[in-house]
Amino acid sequence: MSVMSSLCLVLLSSAVAHADSSSTGSTEAVPRKTVLGLAVNPTDWGQLVLEGERVVAPRVSVGLGLLVGFHVSNGSRDLERTEQRLETRDSLFQLGVVPRARFFLSGTAPEGLWVSPQLEVIHQWREYEQFVVEDEGNESSIRSLQLGGAALVGYTAILGQGLSVQAGVGVGARHSSDRYESRQPVLPSGEVSSTTKGRSWTFDERLQVSLGWAF
Repeated sequence: MSVMSSLCLVLLSSAVAHADSSSTGSTEAVPRKTVLGLAVNPTDWGQLVLEGERVVAPRVSVGLGLLVGFHVSNGSRDLERTEQRLETRDSLFQLGVVPRARFFLSGTAPEGLWVSPQLEVIHQWREYEQFVVEDEGNESSIRSLQLGGAALVGYTAILGQGLSVQAGVGVGARHSSDRYESRQPVLPSGEVSSTTKGRSWTFDERLQVSLGWAF
């Protein structure tokens, strides 16, 4: 919660400072209707969102993001009883779309302080392997379809000729439909596999930072 509070303070401070500098400027602002950018989550650098935004009213814009996530981790530990080494491999891949709308509380779209409801449709694949060195191991995979949404508050600043800097914070929820598959070798040869299904809900905080170009 402290991270979210700190980011909110930064967003509000940036909004006030940018509004003050804009009001004292003597040049007329160039109207911009489209923003293309790349967004990241500071708490999960393996997830990227390629996003586009289009202004549809002075204080309203709509957008669509293409989400791609990838993460791989390897681990190992010694087994005390057998004096063997256990290795694990975990890989995850995500692909999804994120449609959204933004309602600007200050400034004129696409610049200023905004609130943004968004939907999320994500397909996720995960592979997990566990084995003892020089021996066969167990493998499992999870395929998930995730449907959810989020609500964010943030600020967009357009600098220079069109550099767009955005930051947002909020909360979200996702419902996941999962399909689990497990494979285990059986001596002398062969393999036993099993498949189960499950459902779950996830509630989390959201942080997002984006860099792009407005035109």
